[in-house]
Amino acid sequence: MRYITHCLTAFFAYLLLSFSPAILAIELLDAHIPAPLKNAYHGRYKAPEICIETSKGYIKNQQAFDMNSAPITDESDELANNGALPVQLLAFCYAQIEEYQQAYLLLSSLLKQQTFSHEQLRTLNILASEIPEEKRLEFSNQLLIKIFTTSLKKLEASPFVNAPNLEVQLLLTITKLSLQSNQYRSANLALESAKTLLKNKQNTKLHGWLTYYYGLYYEKINQQQLAVSNLFTADKLAEKHNFIKLSGQAKKSIADLYQKKHLFSRAIDFASRRVELYIQTNNTIKQAGSLIQLAILKKQNNEKNQALIYLFNALELIQNKKNSSLLAHIYLELGRTYSGHVTNKDKQKERLLAQKYLQNARYHFTRLKEVRYQIESLLLLARLNIINDDPALAILQLEKILRLSAGNYPTLRVQAFEMLASSYEITGNHQQAILHFKNFHALQNSIKERLFTLQQLQINEQLQLVERTQQQRQLEIENNDLQNTNARFKTLTYGAITLLVISLLSFFYILICNRKLTESDSRSQRQLSFHPRTKLPSQQAQGNEFNYIYHDEPLYYALVNIPFLSQLNELSGIFSGAKLERKLGQALTIFFTNSADIFQIRDNQILFISKQKGHQSAQDFTVKIEQFFMLFTEKYDLPNNISIGIVAFPFLNNVSRAITPTRMLNLSSLALFGASQLRDHYQGNSWLELYAIDNLQPAFFDGDLWTLGQLAIQKGVVKINSSHQNHTFYWPELDK
Repeated sequence: MRYITHCLTAFFAYLLLSFSPAILAIELLDAHIPAPLKNAYHGRYKAPEICIETSKGYIKNQQAFDMNSAPITDESDELANNGALPVQLLAFCYAQIEEYQQAYLLLSSLLKQQTFSHEQLRTLNILASEIPEEKRLEFSNQLLIKIFTTSLKKLEASPFVNAPNLEVQLLLTITKLSLQSNQYRSANLALESAKTLLKNKQNTKLHGWLTYYYGLYYEKINQQQLAVSNLFTADKLAEKHNFIKLSGQAKKSIADLYQKKHLFSRAIDFASRRVELYIQTNNTIKQAGSLIQLAILKKQNNEKNQALIYLFNALELIQNKKNSSLLAHIYLELGRTYSGHVTNKDKQKERLLAQKYLQNARYHFTRLKEVRYQIESLLLLARLNIINDDPALAILQLEKILRLSAGNYPTLRVQAFEMLASSYEITGNHQQAILHFKNFHALQNSIKERLFTLQQLQINEQLQLVERTQQQRQLEIENNDLQNTNARFKTLTYGAITLLVISLLSFFYILICNRKLTESDSRSQRQLSFHPRTKLPSQQAQGNEFNYIYHDEPLYYALVNIPFLSQLNELSGIFSGAKLERKLGQALTIFFTNSADIFQIRDNQILFISKQKGHQSAQDFTVKIEQFFMLFTEKYDLPNNISIGIVAFPFLNNVSRAITPTRMLNLSSLALFGASQLRDHYQGNSWLELYAIDNLQPAFFDGDLWTLGQLAIQKGVVKINSSHQNHTFYWPELDK
């Protein structure tokens, strides 16, 4: 370890002091993969264990080749030029199955050479991005940020010609490390620099990662809407291009975000998608990890049994693996799940199971020296002992927590102090109880101060983000104003030159065209009077005809939606479709002669207006309409499902002209909206009638009838009669 630290210090000093061009040959960022390693490289996400075996074999053959000192050939050149790449690939694949110690040792061995080269930077980048900070104690986030920042300055002065994407990758890694360290300003600067570098590049994968880290940045500064938008974009891009790692991390981050907002159903949805993603691979470690996340969400959503099933599935996946860290986490979550339902000492079965799994977790975490999770296991065990009336054992466990934490993990220590105070109070040792209550409150206040400081950082970053956005918008506005002013000057110049000519030509042209326009207008008016294909009267041209149809006799307004009219061109072709619509218009005119006035409202909507005295009820009128369309569709082999929205006019029986005939279209459309829901749900003909209760005041409908009609339905002053009773309708205005 000391040797590694010494090498790292020397390498960092070299970066700071040396800005001369690199002497050694530099590999491309997307290096040429040797033929024997191509399958391993392409399977690094889907089959990391095969990648490990293949890389090991290749390295072993390479070492054997070096020992034999074979003559220089094309093969020997390839082995020499790719010396670091197989080790980097092997370390990367170890990281995919969370064998971080093996990955760290391999990458550390590559950092012994104190050279500023592409291989060194790529090695450090893998170390920083793939291995958690607690697994690389000699390489803290802060140290790596300094190394990468210094490296970027050197690359800016003397860039690697054959590594065009290296700077972007380092900037994205700086973003990740900065966000983990709550250095929001540093993260934003790195993102903006990466965005600028990628502006003219078509690297889809790097664009996806940039969007993903923007999502994490916005989430860190509590800009949730922007965070969700960017993470969704990254996830869609990853799915489109089959970027497995990006897709997995985006889904995990989205699930975590929804989990923090207590939107567990949405979180479970994305966690399930993540499980499905890894099931398609041979990476059992990632499969188990995704199952653990899904189990935690299921537990928080009060689905304990489902949570246990997923945890045991995860346990089955890795029980024969060497990954004891992941095994310990599964035991911890099993214990946490069982203990969550232990509220009193009567639940012995759950308590014993919880203690069993928590003891297993504690054993593994102790052996792995993962202090944080060892403390979490002890906290849960102490809680169970307090419930089981064994405060003495709980005190021993809690005191051990304080020794293990040694001033770290304040959120866990504050729980330990609180439980210690309660335990000493139960045993009657009030002096110790008071002492630990004081420690509890002191630490709690300290945590609140730290949270307040963090919140201030977030607020400052939000304000700076708003300020930058405003400045950018102001610059865009000024730029647009300049462009518009320039365009106006050009327009005025050209206009002044051509105005006289255009005026003279226009005068004579208008004289000539005036007569043609008059004749064309007359033809258009005649054409607009009727629908171009059915030749039925058009509502647009006959807007006032509704007023004189009413002669103090009650009417029915039936607005019919005919779906096959929207699909007629696809079903029969354009010319045959036109003929069928013409036949429909003729058939309607003949069938409803003297019994109804018919208007074409839209291409697929026809309005029937008929006197009420010709029908026993609104349903009787709808049956007649349905019979017509059934005969017509059977004759021409067309889909026969229609929906009918019907209302009576006058709509208010006590004030006949409170709602004009023309305004009745809004109520007819509202009735049709409900009828169409019935048709879509029951896959058959449907009708829906709206009618007002007796003596309803007309002032209620003073406004937009579409909105007021839905409000009236909600209040029960407008009733519904339909072909399918007891159906629950969706009214859009009521959900706003």
